[in-house]
Amino acid sequence: MEQTPPNDDGRSYTIVDDMNEHGGMTVVDGSTNSTYQLVEYDNESLRRELSSREIGDSVTLQLDRAGVRANVWRASRAEPVVLAA
Repeated sequence: MEQTPPNDDGRSYTIVDDMNEHGGMTVVDGSTNSTYQLVEYDNESLRRELSSREIGDSVTLQLDRAGVRANVWRASRAEPVVLAA
């Protein structure tokens, strides 16, 4: 099923597959149960930040489509989700 790009300033995603040796990682949007394959990052700092995260961690990302034929996405920013105590 074709996914449409998220259309906001950022959503919370859960990391379901950590970053591989090619820089790809998988996240899921829990509100829609949609899975996204991240293959590009806004900058090296963002890539390092996401590579340090573990499976199950939540992050706020803004995604843009990175290709036209596949479910590949570019993360343009990320922030940790802070849960209230």
